[in-house]
Amino acid sequence: DDRYLHANATYHIEHIQHRRILKTINRLDTMSGRQYTAEEMSRIKLTPSEEQIVTVFQYTTDQPAHMLEAVLSMKFPYDKPCPYAGTQTIPINLAAQHQKHENLAVLANLAIQEGRPELLEAGDTKGRSPAFLAVCKGNPECLGVMAKAGANLRHACPVTWEINPNNGQGSLIDPEPRGFPVTHALNQTVLSFVTGTCCHCFKSGKSEGAGDMKTCARCGLAMYCSKECQRDNWAQHKKVCKRIKAGANLVTANSKIPEPVRNGMIGDFQPFEAEDDEDSALEEDDDPADYYDTSVVWEYYDAAAADWIGYPTRISRSIERLQELGSPRYMYKPGNKKAEGKEERGLSTNPPSFVSTNHIYYSDMIDRQIYTGAGRRVRRRVVGPKPKEKLHTDLGLPR
Repeated sequence: DDRYLHANATYHIEHIQHRRILKTINRLDTMSGRQYTAEEMSRIKLTPSEEQIVTVFQYTTDQPAHMLEAVLSMKFPYDKPCPYAGTQTIPINLAAQHQKHENLAVLANLAIQEGRPELLEAGDTKGRSPAFLAVCKGNPECLGVMAKAGANLRHACPVTWEINPNNGQGSLIDPEPRGFPVTHALNQTVLSFVTGTCCHCFKSGKSEGAGDMKTCARCGLAMYCSKECQRDNWAQHKKVCKRIKAGANLVTANSKIPEPVRNGMIGDFQPFEAEDDEDSALEEDDDPADYYDTSVVWEYYDAAAADWIGYPTRISRSIERLQELGSPRYMYKPGNKKAEGKEERGLSTNPPSFVSTNHIYYSDMIDRQIYTGAGRRVRRRVVGPKPKEKLHTDLGLPR
């Protein structure tokens, strides 16, 4: 009963060993690139309040949910970073890092009950939110917890996926739908929810000749324009549907998954600029049709406008060109042609100006803003007859 849990937790706390507290600090400190030596650790003296904070971190990663609940019932702080750890990470983010979905639900419920929704967006050292980490690590239960809690899923479209996580960290790879179907299904489900587009055909409703959008009755996230699309997408979506629901059921502070705010997406992506429409490879009197396949345009779906919008001319042509060359992605930065194709693998919170901010992956047709964690659907649309094939020596492009 509650008295037993309370007494048991109290026993653990009162008899906690100093070396275990310091071990927790050092484990967290690894994320910030700094670790204490044995001599430095021996000099650390924690105050009682600091010990309480470290205890919550310990219970978040090493104890079952009912033990974490017992600790939190004694008003131990759950919204503070670990002292001496060199990182601002708080327990709710750590639970997502370690894929402890039951403990994540305990912390999320408490944040909602105490009117602290900002804690749901608490970032790690790179600013990655718990919802972002849930998708990045391919964990449907953690995503279900954060969705039901009301976290902002607009920023949960990672540009790299994490595999074989160990103690909260693993190897990062580029999106690979066939090799990692669970993570792929999570990406598509989240994007369907935040953009209001069909999880299968990507249509956005009546404006494109589709029916009224319906939400998956089980997971509450994936949207479909017809029963046929839902049936055809089931082979993919079934990999995450029940598991998302299982995570969502752990959040009792909300009765259902809150609706996403689609009209507040300004800032998720940088606006395009005039130079994105200009192509320096062409002379003023050149006919683009002599050098490019003008029968094709690339578009992105703007959820706030609820419409497909064409990419600027230069970027649209570059997307098409890279796909024809067999590249897995096209990297660009609005208003900065020199950043095209350049990337920063170790993502920072203050990226240099000369690297791309957006990666379009052809394998899943998503444009990802790598520094905000936002994603939007893209499509290739044929708008006219294909020109006759020809070779243009000026640009060196076969057509």
